[in-house]
Amino acid sequence: MAQIAKTTPLSGWNRLAGLPRPVAALLIALLAGLMLLGTVEGRKTVNPNLTSPALAKAEGMIGDHALYVKILRKMEAGAPYYDAVAEEHRAYHYPLRPFAAVRLPTLATILSVTGLPAGIVAASLLGLATLLAWRRRLMSEPDIPPYSRFAVLLIAVNLGQLMSGQWVLIHEVVAGALIALALALYRPERPWAAMAAIAAALAIRETVLPVAMLFGLFALIDRDWRALGGWIVLGAAFAIGILLHAAAVTAATDPTDLAGGGWLGLGGWNNYISFVYKTSILRFFAPYWFATILVPLSLLGWLAWRGRLGTAGLLIQLGYAAAFMLFARTDNDYWGMLIAPTLFVGLIFSPAALAALLRSLGVPTKRISSATAASIPVAGK
Repeated sequence: MAQIAKTTPLSGWNRLAGLPRPVAALLIALLAGLMLLGTVEGRKTVNPNLTSPALAKAEGMIGDHALYVKILRKMEAGAPYYDAVAEEHRAYHYPLRPFAAVRLPTLATILSVTGLPAGIVAASLLGLATLLAWRRRLMSEPDIPPYSRFAVLLIAVNLGQLMSGQWVLIHEVVAGALIALALALYRPERPWAAMAAIAAALAIRETVLPVAMLFGLFALIDRDWRALGGWIVLGAAFAIGILLHAAAVTAATDPTDLAGGGWLGLGGWNNYISFVYKTSILRFFAPYWFATILVPLSLLGWLAWRGRLGTAGLLIQLGYAAAFMLFARTDNDYWGMLIAPTLFVGLIFSPAALAALLRSLGVPTKRISSATAASIPVAGK
């Protein structure tokens, strides 16, 4: 069976080097087309009506943040999770059907035991561990340029959300940090640490399942039956947990409860770009059009990174991009937090990727220095 490269081959880390001219021209055209498409379509994300009396408000928070803190306070007062969820969802006209409209109880249960301040500390430590794991991985990854270690800065600005009481309540923020940690820890010969991180992420947000399936596919391709068995066991445990969650939600609801709007938004490329913009540091300092340029460049950088980690990161980014384009509604923008911590890592590699494409087209280019690569705008909160 064919194998996906686990390490960088001697030919170099940049898989875009030496491409045939037609392929390079096609990639350049695609890159320009995606940038133009994002600019032409404009923004479609939905901002809440802050004056609406139906909008949840609590402890200086609004919307989903307020909803989750209200549920947390009820649990701290002794209410069971599903009873608290049903009461607050009904009060603020959140859907309770189908069961997937209700978050898994893991994060709320942990925070109700530790308290929100301790939860913020624990999440901050998770962010620090993720940064240290990425730094170690980038410094030990064979043959990638020395300047790649600056990718840690692009992750750091993203993980700052873990230090906020509002954002720790959002399941995608914690799950996204765990996905980033799993990527840094993942090694085909030692998959167990990454598996533990993905198991924790799955317990918080079921939308992490595609990442677990990807790692399981790698184990199958490698014919690593022990690792494959581990991923299968994890999948079975996840399925049991989802069935129990579905039964609990069904028991706490009735046919008159509000149903969700479905997940076939077909929002296209702009839906994806807007999700990244609203869940990244870009929203604080840059206009929207800036994201339409940086996101395609980030994906190009991931594409250039040869080797198992680069391939895994690329497939995760493209998989979630497709999901955001096809299935997410415009008000599901918080999904972007699943991939924002690692998306802009690709910016580190994009100058060399562009240079390789231009060389294939016969355009003279200067050598990309570490100083040039390090000067890429920091993005991704």
